[in-house]
Amino acid sequence: MGIVINYFVINISLIFLFMSLTLYVMRTVLPIQPTSPLFVRFWFGVSNGLTAILLTINAIELGDARIDLRLIPIALAATFAGPFGAIVTLGLIFIGRMTIHGMSAPFIDAVLMFVVFFLFSLVMSRVPISRGRGYAIYIGFGTLLVLIRVTGSVDMDVFVNVFVPYFLMLSLGAWLCYWAAKKLETHLWMFLLHTHRATIDELTGLPNRYRTLEQMNDMEMSGKPWTLLVIDVDYFKQLNDTYGHLAGDAALRHIGQTLERHRPPAGFVGRYGGEEFLLVIEGGEGMTKVAEDIVQTVRHTTFEFQGERIPMTVSIGAAIAGHESSMVVFERADAALYEAKRNGRDQVRFA
Repeated sequence: MGIVINYFVINISLIFLFMSLTLYVMRTVLPIQPTSPLFVRFWFGVSNGLTAILLTINAIELGDARIDLRLIPIALAATFAGPFGAIVTLGLIFIGRMTIHGMSAPFIDAVLMFVVFFLFSLVMSRVPISRGRGYAIYIGFGTLLVLIRVTGSVDMDVFVNVFVPYFLMLSLGAWLCYWAAKKLETHLWMFLLHTHRATIDELTGLPNRYRTLEQMNDMEMSGKPWTLLVIDVDYFKQLNDTYGHLAGDAALRHIGQTLERHRPPAGFVGRYGGEEFLLVIEGGEGMTKVAEDIVQTVRHTTFEFQGERIPMTVSIGAAIAGHESSMVVFERADAALYEAKRNGRDQVRFA
């Protein structure tokens, strides 16, 4: 009994390992579902197919019989990735069994079961049902196929001593794996959500102050030449007082989108706070033209609020980084910005 439990734990651990790695790698495309992009469903099917092959190799020995839990990754693939995920998983199992065992009567029986399971997944894909119930149905249907296959071919002692423990282990393992997959998927999705909220400015959709300062620090640590532009919206308080804060918010979104569209390919733009934006650019050549082009672009890009055209301009303070910390570069660029404002705004000044 101890050996059986040990093999059971090893098999469940294999499923957990592959499932965790798969969901982590695919964390940016969660949730995985039958309507996910084709490549997502394909790789999810591949992962479960490899898991099923390992489960076959590490089959649980009960007396003279060997049983495995490959029905669990098959059901996971069908539940999460639909018929396409299921057929990819079943195809890999087919290749694995052919390689390991060759053509045999048990192999042919298994292939027939795979075909029936795939056809069943096609039917299930057309039935509106919750994912949890769908998974339970897949496990139940797979168990039924096994029962049909062994009925009449094994005596009662073998059935009681082998297949009853198998069905119990399968039921427990299936529940554990689905519960873990669901929890892990939710955890990763929430992690991405909180990461997004922690690094993205909600108003403009640009990287926020924290993420932008992090980018500056990364540029400093890279040792490459880089340039910082501190960009401030001119007369922003006057705009708020005249047209209201909704207009001010719309103006910031407009400026943010304009900067994002017209930043250099090697540039990183983020909102520092208030009406101030930062543009971090790799390199130090030609930055005067880059900054002046931004000033002209903002000046000539139409901003409308409630049908009224409102002129918008920005002032820019720029500094090319030397052998100094990113915050010293920021202080120099910020000082240049105030010089641009004192000299009439709508212009660029370099430190």
